[in-house]
Amino acid sequence: MTNLERAGGFIDEARSGGWKMLWAGVIGMMLGISALPFYTLGVFAQPVADDFGWSRTLVVSGLSFQMVGTVLVAWLAGWMIDRYDVRKIALYSQMGLALSFFLMAQQNGTVWLWQLNWFILALLGIGTSPMSWSRGIVERFESGRGLALGIALSGSGITAFAGPPIIEAIIEAYGWRAGYYALAGAIAVIGLPSTWFLFQVTRPEEPGEQVKPMAILKGLTFKQALCTRQFWLILLAFCTITFAVSGTIPNLVPIMQTMGIEQAAYYVSLIGIAVIFSRLISGYLIDRFWAPGVATVLVLVAAIACAMLSQGIAPAFAVIALGVAAGAEFDLIAFLCVRYFGMRAYGRIYSWLWAGFALATGAGSLTIAYLLETGLGPAGVMMAVVGALMIAAVTLLALGRYPNADKWEQQS
Repeated sequence: MTNLERAGGFIDEARSGGWKMLWAGVIGMMLGISALPFYTLGVFAQPVADDFGWSRTLVVSGLSFQMVGTVLVAWLAGWMIDRYDVRKIALYSQMGLALSFFLMAQQNGTVWLWQLNWFILALLGIGTSPMSWSRGIVERFESGRGLALGIALSGSGITAFAGPPIIEAIIEAYGWRAGYYALAGAIAVIGLPSTWFLFQVTRPEEPGEQVKPMAILKGLTFKQALCTRQFWLILLAFCTITFAVSGTIPNLVPIMQTMGIEQAAYYVSLIGIAVIFSRLISGYLIDRFWAPGVATVLVLVAAIACAMLSQGIAPAFAVIALGVAAGAEFDLIAFLCVRYFGMRAYGRIYSWLWAGFALATGAGSLTIAYLLETGLGPAGVMMAVVGALMIAAVTLLALGRYPNADKWEQQS
């Protein structure tokens, strides 16, 4: 398929109702579990700590409990997405996520209740993760699937850019509890209606019919996927990338400040914009080139940028490169799942990869913070990140060419 034919196919798919799915994906990601808790907790940390007499570390520990909950329940969400209407799962999970934020505003200073609330947030809100929105996108789009994923999943970048200042303004005016009420209200007033009216998982050639049953969709079963080297290579590559990149981003300000770099917070604010552009650009590229090769280039650029930052050089370039690498993760995982394993067990395969992704996020931030405080120093930490990214690049290149879809039919 030529680039012109692919572009024309994407436009046709968007016109036939795909644009609704794109908007639902953008809003779903903006107000989903992978964006709202992660990008706004830093704004809540100090006000909550001051109110309850806690340390900031204790407040932020909630993210670790969310990651544990995510790992425990992700497989169930993936199984349900394969068997049932993903739209209903997304709607119920949005209700659960809104309820979790509402309960957050009711906290009374009991530590175990705070941490339990974050655990419950993962259990109830797991269906607002990228696995739901990407399932709708890959089912609707074929010609421009990568670009469609990039557009829809860029919603989290919007939250990274706009969420903290908006919530900070609400907290300054009305207190931190009002901030959590605002998050719950945004999901109820904006998220739920957009999913109800726009997130219609139907195929353009079969108007009004629901997504095809699992037995009809082409691809490997979950057990068959587990027996492929590509599954484990993708898991290793993206856990390593996430451990390095998502682990570094929350620690960038103290890393830069320790190195004597001024305006560290200003540099870090560039990440949200980088995430948005990364998802659009990487989505466009993986439609036209071998996706693992595109991912390798992005990872190597991030590695070079981190090596430069270890010497105190080009901090803006380092932040942007890390944001680009972080932004490409969600849509690349979704795209690679479809190309290497097909659609038959997409939900379960993606859910296990995403569980590893979530676990690596929590472990990476804690590990890098520990290494930074225990004598390795900012330069040593950044060089360790470079090493991890190099391992990920080699792993991506080992994936090999995409399998033939005819082979899936024989195995099914």
